[in-house]
Amino acid sequence: MDYDPIPEQTVPQKPPIRRRMLWLAVPMLAIAFVFVCSALLQVVLHALMLKIYPSVTIAAWYPWVLSMLPMYGIAMPLSLLIYKLAPADEPVKREMDPWHWLLVLGLCFSLTYLGNFLGTFVNYLIGVITGTPQTNEFADAVTGMPLWVTVLFVGVLAPIMEEIFYRKLVIDRIARFGDLPAILISGILFGLIHGNFSQFFYAAAIGTVLGYIYVKTGNIRYTVLLHMCVNFVGGVYSNEMLKRLDLEALETGSFVGIIRSFSGLNMYYAYLFFMAFTTIFGIVAFFLLRRRIHFYRPSQSTSAKEWAILLLANPASYVLLAVIAFLFLV
Repeated sequence: MDYDPIPEQTVPQKPPIRRRMLWLAVPMLAIAFVFVCSALLQVVLHALMLKIYPSVTIAAWYPWVLSMLPMYGIAMPLSLLIYKLAPADEPVKREMDPWHWLLVLGLCFSLTYLGNFLGTFVNYLIGVITGTPQTNEFADAVTGMPLWVTVLFVGVLAPIMEEIFYRKLVIDRIARFGDLPAILISGILFGLIHGNFSQFFYAAAIGTVLGYIYVKTGNIRYTVLLHMCVNFVGGVYSNEMLKRLDLEALETGSFVGIIRSFSGLNMYYAYLFFMAFTTIFGIVAFFLLRRRIHFYRPSQSTSAKEWAILLLANPASYVLLAVIAFLFLV
């Protein structure tokens, strides 16, 4: 009896190196475009405001509005024109139960404090080597800002826009390389674009965790809420706490300074307790979650040699590197 021959199983072919190079180039060029475009817009808008409403430029909220609105309101939306050059590959949508979301939140807080400690140590070493004390640029920028400004920009607008931009748009374009490369690239880029060592380590660590959550759930709302919680505690709450502390009087041990800083000291001790609790909780959460961590790897994965070509022979890598170097130096 004759049988029909078994058809040969076709093995998917790797896309050409040029196409894969484009997939990587698109998010890198989009990120570089956002910072260059927003910087130019800030210069133009500031010049216009000096001529039209010069009194507004001395307001405490003006620097934040001048820097954030061009970025979030103009540059990031325009970057979608660049993102359209590469096809999107969205992850499969899955639900995330509240308990595991809380575990991830604890892990994010733990990584924030550990990363902040590492960033402070690196800044200290740089200060010792260069003879120039290094400061926390983000803390200096938000100190003294009105509450509504930090809530709007740090607590709400930044988490929404950054999760869409650095998680969804970036990962959707490079997820075809596999879960792990997409997550790591998204996280490292998110750390680098902060432009300072004070924020780099914890931003990269949190960005990696949020990237994993997005890849596994396909839903940006989980990462937006996580990002908001971290920013509200680290940006909004801490800023209000510092405004209520009379640091100069406290350094001298003045009783008047203690009275003036009473509410700030209560917030400070509550913050210390929260840091200790979430750090321990985050470490425990990591051991509870680590068995559930797994990554999808495509059948035709990219070799180390191919990664070297994709990154080192990619003009977009050098464009982005120049922008990041400028942010760190300036």
